[in-house]
Amino acid sequence: MQVRIKWMVVSLAAVAVLVGAWVVQRGGAEWGGVRLLGGGEAGHGQANGWGLGGGDASPAVAAPQAEQVRTPEQVRQRLFREGSFAGTEPSGEWCVSTDKLLKPCKGLRGRFEYYILGLGEVSIAEIRGLIHDEARIAHGDKLATEITDLFDKYWKIRTYDWKNQFVQNDRNTWMPVFEEQRSVRRQLLGQAWAEAFYADDEKNFLAYFNQLESGQAPPPDVGEPVPQMAAGKDPAAVRAERAARYGEDAADRLEAVDKQWEEWDRRLAAARSEWERLKAANNLSDSQRQAEMQRYVDENFQDKDKIRVKALLKY
Repeated sequence: MQVRIKWMVVSLAAVAVLVGAWVVQRGGAEWGGVRLLGGGEAGHGQANGWGLGGGDASPAVAAPQAEQVRTPEQVRQRLFREGSFAGTEPSGEWCVSTDKLLKPCKGLRGRFEYYILGLGEVSIAEIRGLIHDEARIAHGDKLATEITDLFDKYWKIRTYDWKNQFVQNDRNTWMPVFEEQRSVRRQLLGQAWAEAFYADDEKNFLAYFNQLESGQAPPPDVGEPVPQMAAGKDPAAVRAERAARYGEDAADRLEAVDKQWEEWDRRLAAARSEWERLKAANNLSDSQRQAEMQRYVDENFQDKDKIRVKALLKY
């Protein structure tokens, strides 16, 4: 599993969600099609990006035997230096106040979800150990224990065996699922943390549901694939479709993202060609090829892009 990430500044919250979804969509092919787990919990599918339903807990991510669990430093090596986290920094926050107390905030859910993206490369037990160690380094043993306890509760929600089944095409199933999830979140996390983590999701879902019940047309689904450029497509037609669906401002920002990806793809293709040339140079030893390739990357890429290029080309 690989994660391809772009950072950009977007002024409107709705546009930020849209562009963020587009970046994930755009990057999925090269980086292995990662399924992001930010929206919901285990069990019954997703409703229009509002967090109703979500990912499931498969046997593939069950905790391994104790002797197989890597140390936090080994997990860092696997994720940040060898794996999909290379060149990235944790999103979200620890939600520790200036007076050194853990205070409910949505950022901790974002931090948990960042580490959960490592599933498949490491186990959930190893992710739990990494979260505890990273929190300990940042804020000490006591807060690390409190944060890890919250992670255990959050993971229980993420993998909960829901009694009510969500059916996308049967709106009568939506509210029972919503009410069950709302109740379980508060039972496990407590009122303050449940609202910090899920208030926005719940508010957005209720607004969406009530709009459908009123008979009005629903807003564009942010989970729907963004119209994108491809060989043979008319750029003007793609822009017109984006503008009609999301507005002119979002269309402008998506066009800017397209140009960023085009530039990245061009530079990456050039680096790949250079690496192929060096590998075919019989007069160079392996260490010389790697040194020459590193020189090329240092001259043509900056900072974290160097790590991404190295991970992609495996030189």
